[in-house]
Amino acid sequence: MTLTAEDFPALCRRVHGHEPFPWQNDLVHRVLESGRWPDLIDVPTGLGKTSVLDVAVFVAGATAHRPGPDRIGRRRCLLVVDRRIVVDEAAQHARRLAEALTEAERQKTPNRDDVLVRLAAALRSYAPDAPGDVLPVTRMRGGVAWPSDWAQRPDRPQVVLGTVDQIGSRLLFRGYGVSERRRPIEAAFAGTDSLILVDEAHLARSLSTTVHAALERDRLGLPLPGPHVLHLTATGTPTGNSYTLDVDAHRDHPEAWRRLTAPKRLIPFGTTARDCPGVLSELAQGLLEDLRGRTGACGAADRVAGAPVVLVVCNTVDRARAVFEHLRRKIRIKGAGRGPTAPEPDCDLLIGRSRPLDRAELAAHITARYGIDRAPADRASILVATQTVEVGVNLDVDALVSETASWDALVQRLGRLNRLGRHAERFPGASAALAVVVHDDQDDGPVYGTARDDTWERLTARVPVATDARTASTGRACALGVSPLECRELSAAELGEGTMEGAGTPLLLGPTLDAWTRTGPAPLADPPVDVFLHGFTTGSPDVHLTWRSGLCSDDPFDDTGNECPQAVADALLGAVPPRPAEQVAVPFLAVRQWAGGERTGAVGDTESAPEPSREPTRSPERQPFRLLVRRPGGRGTGTEERWRWVEPDRLRPGDHAVVPVERGGLDRYGWNPTCTDPVADMFETAAFAPTRSGRDRSMLRLDTGLPERLGLTGPGAERVREAISRLSDPPLRDDPSSAPDPSPDPQDVEDLRSALEHALQEAAEERGPLPAQPRDSAPAAVPDPAAVVAWLRTGPQLINVPDPTGALCPGEEPAALLRLMVPAPASRASLSEDASGSATGTGTPRVLLSHHQEAVRDRAVRIARALGLPDTLVTVVADAARWHDLGKTEERFQLMLHGGDPHEALLAEEPVAKSEARDQDPQARRTALTLSGLPAGARHEAWSAAFVGQIPYGQDLDLLIHLVASHHGHARPLLPPVVDHAPRPITAVLDGFPVTVSSQDMICLDHPSRFVRLNDRYGRWGLA
Repeated sequence: MTLTAEDFPALCRRVHGHEPFPWQNDLVHRVLESGRWPDLIDVPTGLGKTSVLDVAVFVAGATAHRPGPDRIGRRRCLLVVDRRIVVDEAAQHARRLAEALTEAERQKTPNRDDVLVRLAAALRSYAPDAPGDVLPVTRMRGGVAWPSDWAQRPDRPQVVLGTVDQIGSRLLFRGYGVSERRRPIEAAFAGTDSLILVDEAHLARSLSTTVHAALERDRLGLPLPGPHVLHLTATGTPTGNSYTLDVDAHRDHPEAWRRLTAPKRLIPFGTTARDCPGVLSELAQGLLEDLRGRTGACGAADRVAGAPVVLVVCNTVDRARAVFEHLRRKIRIKGAGRGPTAPEPDCDLLIGRSRPLDRAELAAHITARYGIDRAPADRASILVATQTVEVGVNLDVDALVSETASWDALVQRLGRLNRLGRHAERFPGASAALAVVVHDDQDDGPVYGTARDDTWERLTARVPVATDARTASTGRACALGVSPLECRELSAAELGEGTMEGAGTPLLLGPTLDAWTRTGPAPLADPPVDVFLHGFTTGSPDVHLTWRSGLCSDDPFDDTGNECPQAVADALLGAVPPRPAEQVAVPFLAVRQWAGGERTGAVGDTESAPEPSREPTRSPERQPFRLLVRRPGGRGTGTEERWRWVEPDRLRPGDHAVVPVERGGLDRYGWNPTCTDPVADMFETAAFAPTRSGRDRSMLRLDTGLPERLGLTGPGAERVREAISRLSDPPLRDDPSSAPDPSPDPQDVEDLRSALEHALQEAAEERGPLPAQPRDSAPAAVPDPAAVVAWLRTGPQLINVPDPTGALCPGEEPAALLRLMVPAPASRASLSEDASGSATGTGTPRVLLSHHQEAVRDRAVRIARALGLPDTLVTVVADAARWHDLGKTEERFQLMLHGGDPHEALLAEEPVAKSEARDQDPQARRTALTLSGLPAGARHEAWSAAFVGQIPYGQDLDLLIHLVASHHGHARPLLPPVVDHAPRPITAVLDGFPVTVSSQDMICLDHPSRFVRLNDRYGRWGLA
């Protein structure tokens, strides 16, 4: 039964337990009846704009039966938010819907009339054979690289949440943190069959301008819908195709009307830049005392909603930290000698530029203490935050202190005050919730520039400036009404002009798009994407930082930095690469200043807001240092990426850089360039973090720092260190001339596992339940001891990372640089699956080439048909899939796949496509490659493309060759140039047609012109 707009309220009741607001229901009707999405949705903050995710998924299900490019529903819904921490609650909202759909689909006796069952069936019809949940949800946060498996099935519906940089760079074929060979895949997912929701679109005007220009200059030559950009805003300017809130339609909805008319009063307050942190702190304390004094220690406020909470919002991380430290000092001083009956308030700090692992516990506390569903508490609280709380965080505070900002930003901050309109119930006698907006005396301040000054002028033209903190915090000063409806009236009047102007965005032309589509290899003169995402005058894009131990010696810091050799660093990070949960996103220019030993400029928590330029100023307490960044320059082709030490001025936007822990730069709240204390290495914590994919990515580094990284102390930690030392010491040899035995003693391995289990169990017992909220003395996050113990009992294996420099054992076989404990082969097998469903990672048998190619063909055909591609294209896709690996029949390639054993390769009855388990060890692969005699950098897809280029073909031969040549991400437009100094013939049979090519056929100068023709024929995103 087809879904209709009348089914949407039932969906909201089933998933969220309440009726939709009138505007949400009306939007579904309008979209389905008109057959088009609006360009802008203008709805006040606090009225559930996140529910547009529900609308998008519902419309996708309701139109699933309509194939072709005119389908209004989209397979992929991408929510773009210009904040660092805001996607958490939106992700929870989306997952609530996804989990309800999965539960409905898995019912043994489903009710066919149930809206969830029907919606799940409709969404499943997009990709009938796709495994897993019916609606995957992928979350990205600042500093977090989203999992690559989001882009596995182009036919399945999904919800993705991310920031301007993360989604915008992927859309433009230059995904930050994405390898060159994956960039076209992720661009295709973002740029076809997608609904891109831009939350608070005034913060992402450059992105919108660029996307619209790109769509005007590209034609999607496939029978699929293209992307549609839908702006969500509470302060927007309606356009011809806008959805604007019908206020009258909400008068009879009690909850909606209470939120729309929630009484709030704004008081302007003036100060100086020097005094601003102290003034913000003093006002927050004054507002808190006034709220507590209205009802008394045991008054109505404590009975109804617990002790009051106050929010302080600052424009930069530096200012937020200064206010936070000022509050903590004042609270400690006032609290000295105060009795337990009147406890001083708690104080929390929330910034977006922090590691997800550090932030997880704090964010949970923030939501529980300041959120709309907070439980009553007997202790008042003050939250100091950056603008990261403006969008997507459902806070509901009793009073607000804010720095001046652009008017649109202030509206968002006011939306966190008395959000549900229940202030009078909590504080009888208080006519409205108070917001004090503080303006310092500096012109063109950080982040908001002149827009902040314009807003202040327009505010003070309506209401006098308060100068006495006591008068302001008790509400006795003149004030301006700022309920959501009053803010809409102010936005329509002159205050709406005090918004941030869109930074000048360069005009996107066809040649720039053509340059970006060249991902393999990228052109030397590669146009930067950041200016097209943020404009000319906005802040710099991010660099993703990870802190790791073992990269510097223990000697005092000197001018050389005591860095480990580059080959050692590459081996270490290649074995244990950075995990998303241990990364922090920091503006590119701020990282360069910090690593260059300069004072860093003010840093905000937005991507698109301007950041001030700063003249280089040497910091006397810091010395410059280098960072590790992945850069091309490997053997043979010159394109292999490896971890390399680079100077700060060699950093690039979007880089993923690794910093030695000794360099500081981070504390428990996040990015802090003034902090020189060593940073905790969080690799093990990230490795043992739960994954929604269910894959076992756990891993332990067996070095003397492991006990600290696992949170172990005392005798247990010492026993673990001793066991690791015994395991790491090379065994004594009877014959000193013989090579060392890399195999660990089984008893030593068992001793280590036993020591780890006992120490972890002791730690779990000592730690007990986690504290209700984080304190200054709270330890850094560590892996869950129970999870590590359970993993140890699955029988993980030990592997060695060989020393690439030979420094450990000069003149001998490579010794172990690092010993790792990794998942057992059975659990590692799921890490990499080929199209047949057979795992290709360690622990798998060899896969025959014929089986592999037929399995790839079957899956490719199923996906192509599910997408609705015409039969002619399905045929080309099928043929490309079944011939894509023919180049692996080359004799040296087969020798490599047989571990370099010529006898084993000779006795094989037919070619193989994947190596056996024993050949997957990195050292074994290197040995097999050397023994095979393959030219350095040889690509089997070059030979495969040469094969298919020789046959008579009745379909699109250009597309066939391109799909085969580019299936590993190269040939866009060139394959790596490789010369074979010992060429030999390679023979294969394609549909009964014998073909012979030379192994020298790895350079094809026709690929670039073919690439241009195909981009013109199918569109840039269509070809991708």
